[in-house]
Amino acid sequence: MVIPLTAHRSRLTAYVPMTVHFLAALKRARPDPGGGAVAAYGAALGLALLEKVVQLESQRPGHVEARQRFWEEQLNATRQLAQAMSHLQGADISAYRALARARKAPRKGQNLVKALDEAIDCPCRIMERAIEGLIVIGRTGEWCQRHLISDLLVAAEFLGAAILGAYHIAAANLPLVSLEVLREDWSAKLGQARQKGQETLFRVRTKLTAR
Repeated sequence: MVIPLTAHRSRLTAYVPMTVHFLAALKRARPDPGGGAVAAYGAALGLALLEKVVQLESQRPGHVEARQRFWEEQLNATRQLAQAMSHLQGADISAYRALARARKAPRKGQNLVKALDEAIDCPCRIMERAIEGLIVIGRTGEWCQRHLISDLLVAAEFLGAAILGAYHIAAANLPLVSLEVLREDWSAKLGQARQKGQETLFRVRTKLTAR
Protein backbone atom coordinates (compact mmCIF):
# COMPACT_ATOMS: atom_id res chain seq x y z
CA MET A 1 0.00 0.00 0.00
CA VAL A 2 1.36 3.44 -0.98
CA ILE A 3 0.73 6.18 1.57
CA PRO A 4 0.58 9.73 0.18
CA LEU A 5 3.46 12.01 1.17
CA THR A 6 1.02 14.37 2.91
CA ALA A 7 -0.10 11.51 5.14
CA HIS A 8 3.53 10.73 5.99
CA ARG A 9 4.10 14.36 6.97
CA SER A 10 1.00 14.58 9.14
CA ARG A 11 1.94 11.43 11.03
CA LEU A 12 5.53 12.56 11.48
CA THR A 13 4.32 15.91 12.82
CA ALA A 14 2.32 14.04 15.44
CA TYR A 15 5.29 11.96 16.63
CA VAL A 16 8.28 14.31 16.37
CA PRO A 17 7.46 16.77 19.21
CA MET A 18 7.17 13.98 21.80
CA THR A 19 10.41 12.38 20.59
CA VAL A 20 12.34 15.64 20.49
CA HIS A 21 11.03 16.65 23.91
CA PHE A 22 12.14 13.42 25.56
CA LEU A 23 15.56 13.38 23.91
CA ALA A 24 16.12 17.04 24.79
CA ALA A 25 15.15 16.35 28.39
CA LEU A 26 17.40 13.29 28.47
CA LYS A 27 20.48 15.30 27.44
CA ARG A 28 20.12 17.80 30.27
CA ALA A 29 22.60 17.68 33.15
CA ARG A 30 20.11 16.40 35.70
CA PRO A 31 19.25 12.94 37.06
CA ASP A 32 15.86 12.57 35.42
CA PRO A 33 14.76 11.20 33.05
CA GLY A 34 17.22 8.37 33.49
CA GLY A 35 17.94 4.81 32.50
CA GLY A 36 14.56 3.34 33.41
CA ALA A 37 12.70 5.83 31.23
CA VAL A 38 15.20 5.18 28.42
CA ALA A 39 14.56 1.43 28.69
CA ALA A 40 10.82 2.05 28.35
CA TYR A 41 11.44 4.44 25.46
CA GLY A 42 13.55 1.85 23.65
CA ALA A 43 10.86 -0.76 24.18
CA ALA A 44 8.29 1.69 22.81
CA LEU A 45 10.37 2.05 19.63
CA GLY A 46 10.38 -1.71 19.22
CA LEU A 47 6.63 -1.88 19.77
CA ALA A 48 6.05 0.90 17.23
CA LEU A 49 7.99 -1.07 14.62
CA LEU A 50 6.02 -4.19 15.55
CA GLU A 51 2.77 -2.27 15.09
CA LYS A 52 3.90 -1.15 11.64
CA VAL A 53 4.43 -4.79 10.60
CA VAL A 54 1.10 -5.92 12.06
CA GLN A 55 -0.78 -3.09 10.33
CA LEU A 56 0.84 -3.88 6.98
CA GLU A 57 -0.26 -7.49 7.34
CA SER A 58 -3.77 -6.68 8.56
CA GLN A 59 -4.34 -4.44 5.52
CA ARG A 60 -3.42 -7.06 2.95
CA PRO A 61 -6.42 -7.97 0.79
CA GLY A 62 -7.83 -11.46 0.64
CA HIS A 63 -7.45 -12.54 4.27
CA VAL A 64 -9.83 -15.25 5.44
CA GLU A 65 -11.85 -14.32 8.50
CA ALA A 66 -9.72 -16.33 10.94
CA ARG A 67 -6.49 -14.79 9.66
CA GLN A 68 -7.95 -11.28 9.77
CA ARG A 69 -9.07 -11.89 13.36
CA PHE A 70 -5.53 -13.02 14.21
CA TRP A 71 -4.02 -9.77 12.95
CA GLU A 72 -6.62 -7.71 14.79
CA GLU A 73 -5.71 -9.52 18.00
CA GLN A 74 -2.01 -8.86 17.45
CA LEU A 75 -2.70 -5.20 16.75
CA ASN A 76 -4.77 -4.79 19.92
CA ALA A 77 -2.12 -6.56 22.00
CA THR A 78 0.65 -4.39 20.56
CA ARG A 79 -1.23 -1.15 21.16
CA GLN A 80 -2.05 -2.12 24.73
CA LEU A 81 1.60 -2.88 25.40
CA ALA A 82 2.65 0.41 23.80
CA GLN A 83 0.21 2.30 26.01
CA ALA A 84 1.50 0.50 29.09
CA MET A 85 5.11 1.26 28.13
CA SER A 86 4.31 4.93 27.65
CA HIS A 87 2.80 5.01 31.14
CA LEU A 88 5.83 3.22 32.60
CA GLN A 89 8.18 5.72 30.98
CA GLY A 90 6.52 8.51 32.96
CA ALA A 91 6.09 6.35 36.05
CA ASP A 92 9.82 5.64 36.21
CA ILE A 93 10.60 9.37 36.21
CA SER A 94 8.07 9.92 39.01
CA ALA A 95 9.46 6.97 40.97
CA TYR A 96 13.00 8.33 40.78
CA ARG A 97 11.90 11.76 41.96
CA ALA A 98 9.97 10.25 44.86
CA LEU A 99 13.00 8.17 45.86
CA ALA A 100 15.28 11.22 45.73
CA ARG A 101 12.90 13.16 47.99
CA ALA A 102 12.58 10.25 50.41
CA ARG A 103 16.35 9.85 50.71
CA LYS A 104 16.77 13.56 51.50
CA ALA A 105 13.96 13.68 54.06
CA PRO A 106 15.08 13.96 57.72
CA ARG A 107 12.68 11.19 58.67
CA LYS A 108 12.82 8.44 56.13
CA GLY A 109 10.99 5.42 57.55
CA GLN A 110 8.07 4.07 55.52
CA ASN A 111 8.33 6.79 52.91
CA LEU A 112 11.74 5.50 51.86
CA VAL A 113 10.53 1.89 51.90
CA LYS A 114 7.58 2.80 49.67
CA ALA A 115 9.72 4.88 47.32
CA LEU A 116 12.29 2.11 46.99
CA ASP A 117 9.59 -0.43 46.30
CA GLU A 118 8.26 1.66 43.41
CA ALA A 119 11.73 2.48 42.08
CA ILE A 120 12.44 -1.24 41.76
CA ASP A 121 8.96 -2.37 40.76
CA CYS A 122 8.62 0.09 37.87
CA PRO A 123 11.61 -1.19 35.86
CA CYS A 124 10.52 -4.71 36.76
CA ARG A 125 7.19 -4.01 35.08
CA ILE A 126 9.04 -2.62 32.06
CA MET A 127 10.81 -5.98 31.83
CA GLU A 128 7.53 -7.89 32.08
CA ARG A 129 5.80 -5.83 29.38
CA ALA A 130 8.84 -6.12 27.11
CA ILE A 131 8.74 -9.91 27.47
CA GLU A 132 5.07 -9.85 26.46
CA GLY A 133 6.07 -7.77 23.43
CA LEU A 134 8.63 -10.38 22.42
CA ILE A 135 5.93 -13.04 22.55
CA VAL A 136 3.75 -10.97 20.20
CA ILE A 137 6.72 -10.57 17.87
CA GLY A 138 7.15 -14.35 17.84
CA ARG A 139 3.49 -14.89 16.93
CA THR A 140 3.66 -12.19 14.26
CA GLY A 141 6.75 -13.75 12.74
CA GLU A 142 4.94 -17.03 12.15
CA TRP A 143 2.50 -15.51 9.66
CA CYS A 144 3.92 -12.26 8.29
CA GLN A 145 5.57 -11.92 4.89
CA ARG A 146 9.21 -12.98 4.92
CA HIS A 147 10.50 -9.58 3.83
CA LEU A 148 9.17 -8.13 7.12
CA ILE A 149 11.17 -10.52 9.32
CA SER A 150 14.14 -8.14 9.47
CA ASP A 151 11.91 -5.43 10.95
CA LEU A 152 10.69 -7.87 13.57
CA LEU A 153 14.27 -8.76 14.43
CA VAL A 154 15.05 -5.08 15.00
CA ALA A 155 11.97 -4.75 17.20
CA ALA A 156 12.99 -7.82 19.17
CA GLU A 157 16.48 -6.45 19.81
CA PHE A 158 15.05 -3.19 21.14
CA LEU A 159 12.81 -5.10 23.53
CA GLY A 160 15.67 -7.34 24.59
CA ALA A 161 17.82 -4.30 25.32
CA ALA A 162 14.96 -2.76 27.31
CA ILE A 163 14.75 -5.88 29.47
CA LEU A 164 18.45 -5.84 30.28
CA GLY A 165 18.54 -2.06 30.75
CA ALA A 166 15.57 -2.05 33.11
CA TYR A 167 17.19 -4.88 35.05
CA HIS A 168 20.34 -2.81 35.63
CA ILE A 169 18.31 0.17 36.84
CA ALA A 170 16.27 -1.90 39.28
CA ALA A 171 19.31 -3.83 40.53
CA ALA A 172 21.15 -0.57 41.23
CA ASN A 173 18.56 0.24 43.90
CA LEU A 174 18.80 -3.10 45.69
CA PRO A 175 21.64 -2.04 48.04
CA LEU A 176 19.36 0.67 49.41
CA VAL A 177 16.86 -1.92 50.67
CA SER A 178 17.79 -2.32 54.33
CA LEU A 179 15.66 -5.36 55.11
CA GLU A 180 17.60 -8.39 53.93
CA VAL A 181 14.57 -10.58 53.23
CA LEU A 182 13.04 -7.92 50.96
CA ARG A 183 16.34 -7.37 49.22
CA GLU A 184 16.67 -11.09 48.54
CA ASP A 185 13.07 -11.33 47.30
CA TRP A 186 13.58 -8.45 44.87
CA SER A 187 16.91 -9.86 43.72
CA ALA A 188 15.30 -13.23 42.98
CA LYS A 189 12.37 -11.64 41.14
CA LEU A 190 14.63 -9.47 39.01
CA GLY A 191 16.94 -12.37 38.24
CA GLN A 192 14.04 -14.53 37.13
CA ALA A 193 12.65 -11.76 34.92
CA ARG A 194 16.07 -11.20 33.35
CA GLN A 195 16.52 -14.90 32.64
CA LYS A 196 13.02 -15.21 31.22
CA GLY A 197 13.63 -12.19 29.02
CA GLN A 198 16.91 -13.54 27.67
CA GLU A 199 15.39 -16.96 27.01
CA THR A 200 12.37 -15.43 25.29
CA LEU A 201 14.57 -13.20 23.12
CA PHE A 202 16.69 -16.21 22.13
CA ARG A 203 13.62 -18.27 21.18
CA VAL A 204 12.06 -15.43 19.19
CA ARG A 205 15.33 -14.58 17.45
CA THR A 206 15.85 -18.26 16.55
CA LYS A 207 12.28 -18.61 15.26
CA LEU A 208 12.54 -15.48 13.11
CA THR A 209 15.92 -16.26 11.60
CA ALA A 210 14.73 -19.78 10.76
CA ARG A 211 12.23 -18.31 8.33
